[in-house]
Amino acid sequence: MKTLFLLGAALLLAGSSQAQLITPDQVSPLAFVALQQHYPHATKVQWKKTQGLYQASFTQGPAQQSVRFTENGDVEATGAPLTIGALPASVRHTLAAHYPSRKVCQAAKYVNARTEAITYEAATCESNVSRTLVFTADGRKQHRAGRK
Repeated sequence: MKTLFLLGAALLLAGSSQAQLITPDQVSPLAFVALQQHYPHATKVQWKKTQGLYQASFTQGPAQQSVRFTENGDVEATGAPLTIGALPASVRHTLAAHYPSRKVCQAAKYVNARTEAITYEAATCESNVSRTLVFTADGRKQHRAGRK
């Protein structure tokens, strides 16, 4: 019973360690200022720390956007939410073929600021564990490039 409890606790912690909501005072000052400079009309800003990057999700005008910043305030990637049906057919095919039991609850398209490479993210949501899967435009699974 104790082992089962510890396993459950580890799974919950693993799921929550992928992306954690943080308060604005926990954001790198350079990343915080960079958001204000690049997106001065951003409202409803929420910050997360994920993969060593600061992610700001916000509304600007009618659109929702996300921007990932390094500790130094450099833009790593920009993104926007998508409906599941708006994912490329190749990504939907990979999800159906390799993750048939997973329910995708969120999707987004990201553009790398340096390389302009496009990736698609699909968040799976089962019970308390959420996992983000990253794909190239042709449907190949890709590991998130993490920075520490």
